[in-house]
Amino acid sequence: MHVLLLGLSVLLPLALFAWTAWSERRQAMEDAQAAATRTVAVLHEHAARVLETHELVLSEVIRQTEGRDWAEIARDHRLWTYLQRVAADLGRPADILLADAAGQVRMTTARFPAARGDSLAGAEDFAVLRAGAGWSHLGLATAAPGGPRQITLSRRRVDAEGRFDGILRVGLPIGQFTEFWGRFAPSAQHLVTLVRSDGLLFSRWPAEVAQTRLPIDGAFLRNAREQREGSFAGHSPIDGIARISAFAQVRDYPLHLAFSVETAAVLHGWHERVTLLGLYTALAAAALLGMAVMAMRLYREQRRVSGRWRQMVEQLRAESARREQAEAALRRAQTLEAVGQLTAGVAHDFNNLLQAIRSGLYLLSPRVPETSRRVLDASLQAVDRGAKLVRQLMVFARREGLEPRPVDPRALIAGLGELLQKAVGAPVAIETAIAADLWPALVDPTQAELAMLNLAINARDAMPEGGTLTIGARNARLAVPQGGAPAGDYVVLSVTDTGTGMPPEVLERVLEPFFTTKAIGKGTGLGLSMVHGFVTQSGGDLRIESRPGQGTTVSLWLPRAEAPAELPREELAPARPAPAGHGCSLLLVDDDALARLATAAALREMGHEVAEARDGEEALLVLGQRRDLRVLVTDYAMPQMNGAELTLVARRGRPDLAVIMITGYAAGLPGGKPPGVRTLLRKPFRMEELDMAVRVAAGLEAMAG
Repeated sequence: MHVLLLGLSVLLPLALFAWTAWSERRQAMEDAQAAATRTVAVLHEHAARVLETHELVLSEVIRQTEGRDWAEIARDHRLWTYLQRVAADLGRPADILLADAAGQVRMTTARFPAARGDSLAGAEDFAVLRAGAGWSHLGLATAAPGGPRQITLSRRRVDAEGRFDGILRVGLPIGQFTEFWGRFAPSAQHLVTLVRSDGLLFSRWPAEVAQTRLPIDGAFLRNAREQREGSFAGHSPIDGIARISAFAQVRDYPLHLAFSVETAAVLHGWHERVTLLGLYTALAAAALLGMAVMAMRLYREQRRVSGRWRQMVEQLRAESARREQAEAALRRAQTLEAVGQLTAGVAHDFNNLLQAIRSGLYLLSPRVPETSRRVLDASLQAVDRGAKLVRQLMVFARREGLEPRPVDPRALIAGLGELLQKAVGAPVAIETAIAADLWPALVDPTQAELAMLNLAINARDAMPEGGTLTIGARNARLAVPQGGAPAGDYVVLSVTDTGTGMPPEVLERVLEPFFTTKAIGKGTGLGLSMVHGFVTQSGGDLRIESRPGQGTTVSLWLPRAEAPAELPREELAPARPAPAGHGCSLLLVDDDALARLATAAALREMGHEVAEARDGEEALLVLGQRRDLRVLVTDYAMPQMNGAELTLVARRGRPDLAVIMITGYAAGLPGGKPPGVRTLLRKPFRMEELDMAVRVAAGLEAMAG
């Protein structure tokens, strides 16, 4: 019996140590794999957007050269100038080549005219496209001997009879990818690999190697050829380092992207924790052994020492629990920060795209027959909803503040009626339970609508066979603070479903970002987190009541507004362009080519004479040459010189110049409207708003009607 007691005093702490160490190691590996999967998804979207942009460039070049012979193309200086501008708009030096059926380069952005000796006859993409193996090709080349590598995107050109008539190629510098990778994953212990399906290695950053191919039967390509995306762990065939990797195929291109992190880096923190835990275990084992020896001598002493041991174990468990909670909070904070940084960058580009779409729809408006007018109106509503979605993401990521104002809850719910019915579908019946004499709520109405829509969609998903969705509104008063809501008066908006409900373990985690019980591809896990972030920023609280099989009720406690509710803002009706000749001369400055093109065309349609510039330096040159320009319309976020800096420099030489600033910068302008700016419009704006601002600035407001 005494021998068994001595053995257990040593074996039990060792077993506890081994189990704890193994559990933490498994959790660390699973967390690293999940982080790698999220990271590769972001890198995949960037790579896909870059390739799709260059695909559009090739399509435009084909359109520009369609039906023209090579001799005409080779001497067309205007085409070369156009290609130079397109290459510059891509953001980095890009090489655009046009080669005839014999492989001779007839035009290149590197020089004009193209050198006679330049030929693509021996290039891989030329041979593949001439052989008829597809219409496009993705390859690797160097801009010059010994120069940086480029990813080449090539397209096949055919004559009127459908015969091979040469190729068009655009070169993407590898740096266009690695610079983004460096901003997103700057640690040297990370590795990003870009490889073609046949093993051709495009980039292995930051640890570039002389090796040009990866083995087809290696872990990366073997998994990538079997499935579009996934993850794996193993040793690299290049440097033998063990890594955890996640991979994804870039759209439908024969190109695979992998993000890897060294296993040793993942387990570094685990080693430190295990070392500390081992020290505690050794001390505990020594203490247990001593107590066991003393127990064999004196039973009373054993009871006293055993009590101290139980107290020490409880302290150790409490410390371990506190540490796990702190680590979980840190991981959540890092996740939210990464989402915020990524969303702020993407939202700027998204607002520019929405502006280009809105301007284009404006130009189409007078040309669309009445039978198609509903489609045009629906497209404009889609642009508005896209802008609201961008703003909602910015509020969730804490990149943009709310704009609360007194809102009538009845009007807010009534305005959502048709949209809610479309969102939940026919199998779900919608009912309302709205109390009389509702107070106005102090809230951002756009974010409140989006929050209610999010909750309705969640409720619909909880009722796959149909059910009843109840939208409620009532007044409430808190005498003492409860949850995140201080004491005071509140308007409570609620969404109740008759669906499946949630068990307690799911209810505890439902507000965590990225937590979802839906199948892959059916949800992001951000819906309730975004609603919670909106309510918290508004000074209220979110409460959830749910039982399995009995449905769920989500309540938004929104602070009461002391002032009466504002009347709904009227939407501007689409207006037809003003007659030509009734506008003014203005300069439009925007580094986004699509937004600039569409906005300039719409302004010309309204009767204005428009000069264009793609950045601040070019704008100053135009202003120096054109003294007749009365109004400057400039974007804010531009490279080298932003819109505020351009305004100060331009008005220094032209004090009479009226400045209108347009911006898609998601995080808002620092300090509000910059000095010297007459009007500030946020993208996507209506062209009627810009037209009115231009006419007022030029003193033509009387002609706007």
